[in-house]
Amino acid sequence: MVNVKKISHQILDDGLYNTILFEMCEELDKKNPTPSEIENLLTSNTSYIKEYKEINRHSEISSIQIKTLLSKAEDSTDAKDNKKLINENIQQLKNLENFEVDSSNSAYSIWIGSVGVMILFMAHNVIALFSELYTTHSMMVYGLYSIVLALTYIVYKKIKQNHEQQHLRYQKLYSNTKEQIQKGLEKDYFTYKELYMK
Repeated sequence: MVNVKKISHQILDDGLYNTILFEMCEELDKKNPTPSEIENLLTSNTSYIKEYKEINRHSEISSIQIKTLLSKAEDSTDAKDNKKLINENIQQLKNLENFEVDSSNSAYSIWIGSVGVMILFMAHNVIALFSELYTTHSMMVYGLYSIVLALTYIVYKKIKQNHEQQHLRYQKLYSNTKEQIQKGLEKDYFTYKELYMK
């Protein structure tokens, strides 16, 4: 759901995408590639678009570059329904955009593990400094630590599972929206220019 022409100009003009531009210059063996050369690389090598989306995700910029489609008086009922569905799907896709990639490379284990370790560290310091529980009730203290570790793991699994469910939802919605867009373009409900942001 990206406009390759828009991306090519962003890569050339926006410093945010300099890393992609440097890689493309190396591949093309040129210092100053043209927008059309960048476009050709984007269409022939999808890894550049993935990298572009990754930069956008970290910068909290949407990579969904579809405009809201406006219904016209002369539109058929099917055309109006098609545009309405695309508009609804696009909004949902923007809401789910953080789940575009699966959770395999996520930092959930680091974030949640850090919280669990911090809780254990604070509990240990409080118990060691302000009580005699290590000498009087050591099994209870270590049992508490085990519960904290178990809860940390359960929370990690639940968050990772939720991410995977949202990722599958995103993928289904994405492919359904692509089909609706293809249908709309083929039946002349709207043009490419009406659909994509400049």
